[in-house]
Amino acid sequence: MPQATLVRDPALHGVTRISHDPSFPRPHVGILGGVHGNERCGIEAIHRLEKAVTDGELAPIAGTWVLIQGNPAAVEEGRRFTRGGADLNRLFDLTFVDELPRERWSPEHERAHVLEPVLSDLDALLDLHSATSPTPPFAIINDLPAAAELARRLGFGFVTHGWGGPGLLMDKVTIGIMQRVGRPAVSVECGQHDDPETVESAWGCALAFLRACDSLDGEAPAGEPKFLEVVEIISRPSEGFRFTRPLNGLERIEAGEVIAADRIAELRVREACYVLMPNDGVPVGRDMVFLAREAMPSHPEQQ
Repeated sequence: MPQATLVRDPALHGVTRISHDPSFPRPHVGILGGVHGNERCGIEAIHRLEKAVTDGELAPIAGTWVLIQGNPAAVEEGRRFTRGGADLNRLFDLTFVDELPRERWSPEHERAHVLEPVLSDLDALLDLHSATSPTPPFAIINDLPAAAELARRLGFGFVTHGWGGPGLLMDKVTIGIMQRVGRPAVSVECGQHDDPETVESAWGCALAFLRACDSLDGEAPAGEPKFLEVVEIISRPSEGFRFTRPLNGLERIEAGEVIAADRIAELRVREACYVLMPNDGVPVGRDMVFLAREAMPSHPEQQ
């Protein structure tokens, strides 16, 4: 196996570039982990890739791998974001640059500011996450036909789309950066935070992604996933607002079921749907569950 060149960015902590060619040619394919500090599966996958390259077990056959540790300060603290900080994956619209004085920026504001040009230079992105509640691994894509095709080659049973709808998150998250520059991106919820299988899922996903990008020897898994369109985001309205029963990620809910309530309000679904990333322990005002329905991406040739 040819020797790969591995270089850690001297100006930006947590960014490593790996290539068969020391000029680091395109395509630049990025793997991002640890955007949330309590989600270690992506960081473990990145460390494992770096070790495999150093040990001569893996090497790119084309292009450049860009391995990015999203939020090293939060990873060190073992928290979703740093104490007193902000959710990094809600800052990539960069509106804070004009709205918030620099002296009030948290570590996450600083990190979003320096990572945005790195991410926007990529030709494809894989962003690895994990969830609070048990969930089968599933993909989240930006609204480009190439992203749907890329997700098909990662071997997951479920692919979610529509995250750019009104009131949703596309503008604020990592894959939204790629949407703005017209390049495919897939974020993956690899399983529950503390499940050992989640780390293995992230590792397998990283290898499949590199193969799907024709940057690593071997065949990427193929299959036809079930596509789910995200149609609703539910923020927790009160301290007393809780799920009426435990919910798992990708659980199907039948029309008419009340899935959450407090003393004065309830959340009743009007049509059959799937729940994504349910978590009723979030602070009031934060996202506690996303609802999705079966639907293929619409008019992909026009996206």
